[in-house]
Amino acid sequence: MTTTDELRFIARVARMYYLDNMKQPDISKQLYISQATVSRLLKKAVAKNIVQISINEPENTFLELEEQIKEYFNLSGVIIAACEQDQEDQIILRIGQAAAQFFSTTMQQNEVIGISSWSESLLSMVNHLHHNFKVSARKIIQIQGGIGSPTAKKHASILSSTLAKITRAELVLLPAQGIFGSTKARTILMNDPYVKATLSQFKEITMALVGIGPISLTKLLADSGNILTEAEMTTITQKQAVGDICLHFYDNKGTPLKTAIDQRVIGITLEQLKKIPRVIGVAGGKNKTDAILGALYGRLVNVLVTDQYTAMRIIRRITPKIQL
Repeated sequence: MTTTDELRFIARVARMYYLDNMKQPDISKQLYISQATVSRLLKKAVAKNIVQISINEPENTFLELEEQIKEYFNLSGVIIAACEQDQEDQIILRIGQAAAQFFSTTMQQNEVIGISSWSESLLSMVNHLHHNFKVSARKIIQIQGGIGSPTAKKHASILSSTLAKITRAELVLLPAQGIFGSTKARTILMNDPYVKATLSQFKEITMALVGIGPISLTKLLADSGNILTEAEMTTITQKQAVGDICLHFYDNKGTPLKTAIDQRVIGITLEQLKKIPRVIGVAGGKNKTDAILGALYGRLVNVLVTDQYTAMRIIRRITPKIQL
């Protein structure tokens, strides 16, 4: 049991720290106690309700919701953007802004950053980045084949090249299609020295930026020329796929699905992706909720940037499990 004298001493340390704005080493020196003791007493001050900490959550922020999702899926971070409406255009705009802010404040000097193609959310993020970065990346690596139609090629490379320019990094493009017409064509290009050189650098990536796609093709991917056949879509559906990252499909638990499509795709694999220290998934919307949940269950991403409506759909899906 803590005595009154002990409580008085704890309160004195807490006052010096919280009200007088003294640093722990200075408190240690003034009171002739170790810094470890100061730290322990400050923790006791909270435990004994001598100090009560409250946070006034700013309007249009969702700290508690972020923490719930983060803890349930054991993520490194969750960022939830405020949207006026649960509509695709609004969501892409807002999560792009939120992702840009998060990326700007957390990117470390000399990071090697991988970025996927065919994501409107990532395009929105890059478009919202300011050009006055104080830190520089070492490399920006395109991790998904980007050549399809002429329009698609321009879009795929603009993500990587713009990010490289903003972060003053070396640009490493993947000069290949997203999906090939045949396994044979893919095999031939896999032996191209420029493609091999890019693929070999995937192991250097410290941060990956990826979109999360639903089973139904997005307009951007449909316009890219990287189209799946009707038979392939039927196979994916039969295997109960819920989404894809970099054109690799997975089920509702995030388990990668082995299909013939993998033999037509050039880019990073889900297994390679899981070895990257920080994988930031940027996605939101009704049609992507299942895909996002699958990616979270499978730990295919460890940071999620999404919108409030999608976050609430995720919470409604996992809340019964949390209560159990």
